[in-house]
Amino acid sequence: MMRDTQRTPPGLLTLILLSSLSIVSLNLFLPSLPNMARDLDTDYATVSLAIAGYSAVAAVLLLIVGPASDRYGRRPVILGGLAIFCVASLGCLLATDIVTFLCFRMLQAAIIAGFAVSRAAISDTAAAGKAASLMGYLAMAWAIAPMLGPVVGGVLDELFGWRASFLAFLTLGCALFVLCWFDVGERWPDKSGQLS
Repeated sequence: MMRDTQRTPPGLLTLILLSSLSIVSLNLFLPSLPNMARDLDTDYATVSLAIAGYSAVAAVLLLIVGPASDRYGRRPVILGGLAIFCVASLGCLLATDIVTFLCFRMLQAAIIAGFAVSRAAISDTAAAGKAASLMGYLAMAWAIAPMLGPVVGGVLDELFGWRASFLAFLTLGCALFVLCWFDVGERWPDKSGQLS
């Protein structure tokens, strides 16, 4: 029997995974930058724009995602962000030049919706005391993910090459999209623009 996502809040594991992927996508491939520069026939400084540009786009999106999820609902924003992230990850995986790679890399910043909406989902569905406890779990994910990301990315690069990190992003993004499809409920705006 399918879960009633209209009335049931998303599971804590779903929220942790959303937040973690949002954070680990920033630095998983850091150990691969020199190999990426060689393979894409560019210099290290140029390929490093994959980090700075991503961070800049993510910062702008954070200003947009919150109000958009308030206006249009949590579900479409989170699924839309994941869908864009998956397409962008595929683009990065298949890129053969630095310009194409950087364009798709900027689009990957759409995953920041997972970070913003996870926090909003807790505020929506939990009482103040419980919300603080749930935020603590998310905070642990925010602390651990940036530490583990480069370690895992380094292993992937050593064993399979730099594109393995983006294959991992694509795989994780698609799996999380399916999970969120069934687990992230909806709140719809009423005629006044308020979510009910």
